[in-house]
Amino acid sequence: MSIRKWISRSFWLAVLFPVSLLAQKPILSLADSTMNIYFGGKIRTTMLMSSKSVFPTSGTAYLLLPGGVAGEENTFDINARASSIYFNFDGPKVGKFKMGGMIFLYLTSNLTSENYGLLPSLLYFDLKNENWRFAFGQQMDVFAERVPNMVDAYFALAVSGCAGNSSRGQLRAERFIHLQKDATLTITSALTEPITSYISPTFSNNTADLGVPNFEGAVRFNKGKSSEAWVPFDKVELGVSGVVGKYRAFKNDANGNNIRVNKPFVWGIAGEYAFRFTNKFGIQGEVYSGQALGNYLGSIYQTTKGDLDTEIRSAGWWIEAAMFWRKNLQSRFGYGQDKCNEQDLNGAGVSKNQTFFANIVWDINSTFQVSAEPTFRRTSYVGISGNSGVGIMFAAQYKF
Repeated sequence: MSIRKWISRSFWLAVLFPVSLLAQKPILSLADSTMNIYFGGKIRTTMLMSSKSVFPTSGTAYLLLPGGVAGEENTFDINARASSIYFNFDGPKVGKFKMGGMIFLYLTSNLTSENYGLLPSLLYFDLKNENWRFAFGQQMDVFAERVPNMVDAYFALAVSGCAGNSSRGQLRAERFIHLQKDATLTITSALTEPITSYISPTFSNNTADLGVPNFEGAVRFNKGKSSEAWVPFDKVELGVSGVVGKYRAFKNDANGNNIRVNKPFVWGIAGEYAFRFTNKFGIQGEVYSGQALGNYLGSIYQTTKGDLDTEIRSAGWWIEAAMFWRKNLQSRFGYGQDKCNEQDLNGAGVSKNQTFFANIVWDINSTFQVSAEPTFRRTSYVGISGNSGVGIMFAAQYKF
């Protein structure tokens, strides 16, 4: 699986589409005000301490390594690789549609590297009006788009029940049906990049697309927006989404001669929800089921097994409660789990991954934020011992 698929997590909605953008001044405007360009970003430093060895070891804990493999298991990491910058483009008009776009870059080379660079996560332009939106470029998955609000901006319960939320090349169409004054039905369809091609140096194990895209679709209902609510959910948010597709897995011998070709079938379905009970309290969550979803951050990053590339079936879910103590002080409490069908693992692999978390996030002012998040993780393996342990992450963030 491509490292690029692991990157865009958690705070992307808050980063890319903050309410404050409406009041933000553009850094550049055309003379006739038909186009505005906005610039912003976050300088974010995170510190992770864990009682058990995590994977990856570079400050983001998706799961725990098997017990005993690392000897002394305490880990510590501090970095600023979750920092980001973005450019948002607004206008001009094309007929009844308004053009827009987004360039969003993480200041890191990839998830498991200690190097810093500019990593494109979102690069797209769109045409939209009050009833339609057409978008082209690299965007977030349509499948299972909801994300918990965790301090670890990369993790966000990936491989613990939160599938989707990676970014990939995509052609998207959305239809907005306004049912009532405060209720909207959104129907989304997209043709997406099925998998990143990988040809091993010895040509022994390879993956590539089949010449056709994956199809992703979703139907989502929102009702009860409120400008007075601190919780960032509508009163009711419900959705169902799915993905289907295929790709090619092939193996060659030492001489480069092909010895097998398999075509794994990818599918997934997800249900999503959020409820705002008061202006200060709400819950959200997601449940998914499918197979060969490692490229969609499901199946605990496992896709197929064996000479026949048998698809690994999996199911997962997560839930999160949001409580705002004050407008600038909030906490999230949640749990997520991902479980694979052990028969599909062929005697080796990660069978189950679970994460409990609680956090507190304090916006000291409009630009500076500090947060802390203790977690408990349990990872189970087939054929070898699992592991469980506690960790805590601290973060300091400057937003501009």
